[in-house]
Amino acid sequence: MIELFWTGYRLAFRKYITNKYVVGHVCTLCYNLTFQLLIMISASMTNEMAKKAKDTLQCLKYRFSRDLRKTKLQEVLTKENNLTLWKIYVVDRSLLITSFGTLLTYGILIGTLGEES
Repeated sequence: MIELFWTGYRLAFRKYITNKYVVGHVCTLCYNLTFQLLIMISASMTNEMAKKAKDTLQCLKYRFSRDLRKTKLQEVLTKENNLTLWKIYVVDRSLLITSFGTLLTYGILIGTLGEES
């Protein structure tokens, strides 16, 4: 994410740009953006599918025998399994939008610090 920020910053605020410079940085930007999207989208979809599977098991638990319900299903339903960021924040769809908003905001702030009035 840091590389994505600095590459976008260099493209936006550099005074003199050559074609080779633009092509190199656009390729780097696309690579880092694709990598971040792959990680974040797959993690958020995994969390959504885990929640959906847990909800389905919750609805179907009365179709199983009492012994299985007490042992295996209780263990599965009480355990929290989520992909998180350092066990602080559960990865979801809103994190994707928030991360790009943060990159844009910090880019604008740092870009305006160097300007002279």
